[in-house]
Amino acid sequence: MSARLARLPLETRLFVALLVAILIITLPLYSLVLVQARNYTEAQLRTSLTQHLALAARSPGYARHRLADAADATRSWGVLVDRGGQAWFTDGVPHAPPPASALARARQGLPAEYRAGQTLVQLRAVPGGVIGLAGDLESITTFILRLCRINLSIAAALVLVASLTGGVLLRLGLQPLRGITRQARRLSAAHLSERLPVPATHDEVRALAESLNGMLDRLDGSFAALRAEESRTRAFAADASHELRTPLAALNGYLEVLARAPEDTQVRLELLMAARRESERAGRLVEDLLTLTRLDSGEALRPEPLEVRAWLTAFADRVRPVLPQHDLRVSVRGLQQVWAHADALRLEQALWNLLRNAARHAPPGTVIHVHAAQELDAVAFTVEDEGPGFTVEGLQRGFERFYRAHRDAHGAGLGLAIVRSIAEAHGGLARLGNRASGGAFVRFTAAAYPRALR
Repeated sequence: MSARLARLPLETRLFVALLVAILIITLPLYSLVLVQARNYTEAQLRTSLTQHLALAARSPGYARHRLADAADATRSWGVLVDRGGQAWFTDGVPHAPPPASALARARQGLPAEYRAGQTLVQLRAVPGGVIGLAGDLESITTFILRLCRINLSIAAALVLVASLTGGVLLRLGLQPLRGITRQARRLSAAHLSERLPVPATHDEVRALAESLNGMLDRLDGSFAALRAEESRTRAFAADASHELRTPLAALNGYLEVLARAPEDTQVRLELLMAARRESERAGRLVEDLLTLTRLDSGEALRPEPLEVRAWLTAFADRVRPVLPQHDLRVSVRGLQQVWAHADALRLEQALWNLLRNAARHAPPGTVIHVHAAQELDAVAFTVEDEGPGFTVEGLQRGFERFYRAHRDAHGAGLGLAIVRSIAEAHGGLARLGNRASGGAFVRFTAAAYPRALR
């Protein structure tokens, strides 16, 4: 039964529930009214019989005559039982004699009565015996049945009116919900900018519409982010293909020339060196692309407690031989021991990209500074050079993938993008700018290790 109801529309289920509720309230109420009506009429009958019996008992010598008068007045019959137990009936028709228990109660002066079919007989003791007067219960039953039919007709009319009114109110109340349903059916991924109508009422339907609109806002934002990511992915793939095409085409050209080159060792050596440079360039580009892909995909880092001063000094010692034309200087500001919680290999990769960019743009013999500074909950790393600095466009687009300044013909435009991705993977930020004294700087942060607060 519950499964069948569950398949019905909500409006039908609510209407059925309303109808059942009305019946549950109405039927017991009218049943109580009928019971009270029957009790009241029987109480009135008993009061009338008691009064007539009292009048008949006032004249003991004339009890039989007065009993007959009372029976005529009530359109019923009376009974007189003498001390020997002989019963006399006023209408001359034999009736069932009063029960001995009822007679005993009457002789003791207690209220006594008995029923004989559709008749209620009330008894009263008098000198010389017991008198009784009958009351017709069939008329009461007829009255109750007539009252029951009237009540049922009224109840049916009330139930009908209440059902129709409730049905109309339900239909009006659910109208906004049907509008929301129709609107929701028209929605699709291509029309997520549309919103459901919000009714002016302050009820559950309004709360539902607002909740659904909030969900649509989140879905719209998610789809927009997916579309933007898809667009970036396509652009990234196109740029990567374009960047790879250049070294591969050059490498292919060098190999073709090498295959036709004369038996000149010097020429062959130059061609091989050029092919090697292009191969290394393509290899670095592929490695950078793989690094960005791993960082974008949320590849788990291997963070560990890192004492920055010792680590940065060791890193600079390894890098100085690779940058012989520049003066590399390292400094750490903060506590005696500055601790970071970072992946050492990724930090080295970020710093190496920045140092390589600085060495490529700064004039030979200039100083390249590498600073590390303790902040409240992070460690900031900064690389500064004494080169020409960033252009206005470079300041705006420096972190974009495959962006290269016009004066930079060697890089692939991925170094700064990798630095920003590494910083974000460590929960930090990256920014760039120009120094007031000349040159450029790039700064990124990584999370500080709690030991830094000890």
